[in-house]
Amino acid sequence: MREDLQEAWRLIEEGRHEEAEARLRQDPTPEARFVLGYALAFGGRLEEALALYQALYRETGSHKALHQAGFVLRLLGRLGEAMAVFEEEARLPLGPLERSVNLYEQGYVALLMGRKEEARRFLEEGLCLAAGEPAFVAPLHRALWEWHRCFGSPEAAEAHREAARRLFLEAGDPRGAEEKDNP
Repeated sequence: MREDLQEAWRLIEEGRHEEAEARLRQDPTPEARFVLGYALAFGGRLEEALALYQALYRETGSHKALHQAGFVLRLLGRLGEAMAVFEEEARLPLGPLERSVNLYEQGYVALLMGRKEEARRFLEEGLCLAAGEPAFVAPLHRALWEWHRCFGSPEAAEAHREAARRLFLEAGDPRGAEEKDNP
């Protein structure tokens, strides 16, 4: 990844969204605009982030831009629209890890919609595809922790909670390890 984009990511991770945005607005490339969408979304400007990702998808056809549009729709609470976007993404040619991320989102949206069995099926399928990749497996365990807290057993919930924490740390994401304690 380009050094300037790495710097923008660092600023975003530090919560310095406006600084990241100022840097990224100077670069019209799709890569910079993609990162800009994160700065906008995490800075609370979800509608702007959504418009940006939708435009990027129209311009580039990138499944990543489509995925991020679905992610922002989920954050906005527009769950039906988010699910439709993730279903559209699922019809694109995706590698196993990309597919696992898509299944995570479909499963998490289904969970938020109260679609119990559909959610579990998506999340468990994603877990199988992401096996061996801590950064991809950890969010699936976190979502399964939430699923079991709502619908399953306390023992299974705790097992997924601990797996998520361990895998986030293994992936070098201490913030992810903390976030799963506050679903």
